[in-house]
Amino acid sequence: SLVGRGPALTTAAACAALWDFFFLPPRYTLILTHAEDIMMIGMFFVVAFALGHLVTRIRWQERAERRREERATALYLLTRDLADAADSEDMTARLARQVEQAFHAQSALLLRDGQTQAASTLTLSAKEQTVAEWVVRNGRVAGKFSDTLPTVPVICVPLTAKRGVLGALAVEWKGPEPTLEQRDLLDAFARQAALVLDRIQLGAEAETARLTAESEKLSKALLNSISHELRTPISAITTAVSGLAEGQAPDLQRTLTAEIQESAGRLNRLVSNLLDMTRLESGKVKPRLDWCDVGDLIDVTLRRNERELARHPVTVRLQRPLPLVRMDFVLIEQALNNLLLNAAAYTPAGTGVEVKAGETGGELALSVGDRGPGLPADSLGHLFNKFYRAPGSPAGGTGLGLSIVKGFVEAHGGRVAAQNRPGGGAEFTIYLPVEPAPALETAA
Repeated sequence: SLVGRGPALTTAAACAALWDFFFLPPRYTLILTHAEDIMMIGMFFVVAFALGHLVTRIRWQERAERRREERATALYLLTRDLADAADSEDMTARLARQVEQAFHAQSALLLRDGQTQAASTLTLSAKEQTVAEWVVRNGRVAGKFSDTLPTVPVICVPLTAKRGVLGALAVEWKGPEPTLEQRDLLDAFARQAALVLDRIQLGAEAETARLTAESEKLSKALLNSISHELRTPISAITTAVSGLAEGQAPDLQRTLTAEIQESAGRLNRLVSNLLDMTRLESGKVKPRLDWCDVGDLIDVTLRRNERELARHPVTVRLQRPLPLVRMDFVLIEQALNNLLLNAAAYTPAGTGVEVKAGETGGELALSVGDRGPGLPADSLGHLFNKFYRAPGSPAGGTGLGLSIVKGFVEAHGGRVAAQNRPGGGAEFTIYLPVEPAPALETAA
């Protein structure tokens, strides 16, 4: 299988001459005297020609099969490698590695915006950059071994997808002119890279569109919530002030003054919530930890919300002895305050509110429960998202209170959970880590 027709015919001629010289009469001469001897010598050449042709064909087919296998393997490795690419830079690095393995050449990838990817293994000169940009604009091969600017030492192949030319692949070809099979393989590399690049860009555009839509949704929710929350108390304050200016009866003046105080408090809570959310998102919430008494925390928060909880009987259940907890008293008071206001605002008047505290599993569990309508099952996973309001919630509110609770508690290394209570109602629980309390100093 290592020789072709020429060596086979030469060997056949040598064998025929030796056979005639040593075995056919007259021996030791090359004279053929019989017709059958002539036919036998002729058969040497016929068989040699047939075998040489067959061997040549088999060898050519073997080489063609080997080349096809190499191309298929190269494309398989390229496809498998590019499938895991996370972004265009990662894709460029993987493509450059496969090009080097398949063609023993360095490569660079130029995108449609004119930027050469940093992960490329080839640095393009100004002239080569110009050729690559021309390929991107025109969608045709240019550079070495082509009809366009053949003096440039790189071959530039367009990366063509359904959305047009996405870039150009520049390969520094140092060997002889590539064969048709090598050109086809390079084109296949470019097509595969274009598909992966198109997928990556579509994914990035889809993510950008999703974030934009989410931002618009949040902006709309914020605008709607704040506009409602601002209009209601401002309108109440304006009406009350107008009534006071008209010199109403003392009883009515007291009612109007209370209305002004309540509306001003509502505005103050709105501004506080917005400022707290701004601090959380900017990462400026740094708890000032100190040892605090949980009972004092509950008492202070309940006194602060006496007016809001006036229509709800409040029950406090403390599991004694309560441990001292390292926390920022102001932040956790604000978190507990939001939970109490939430219970007062979204439950019918006359229904009870229960505040519980106790240690469980190395954590302080501080919970606020109510006997309202409870929480929709499909809302439990979204309650602590910004601007989220459960379906069927009464008008008013910005949907920031629970999100602020979550942010303040997580700043302490804790967590917050929500669930429906047996018998009706909802319960929100703050979990804070409990550390060993310091020993109290005793007087000598």
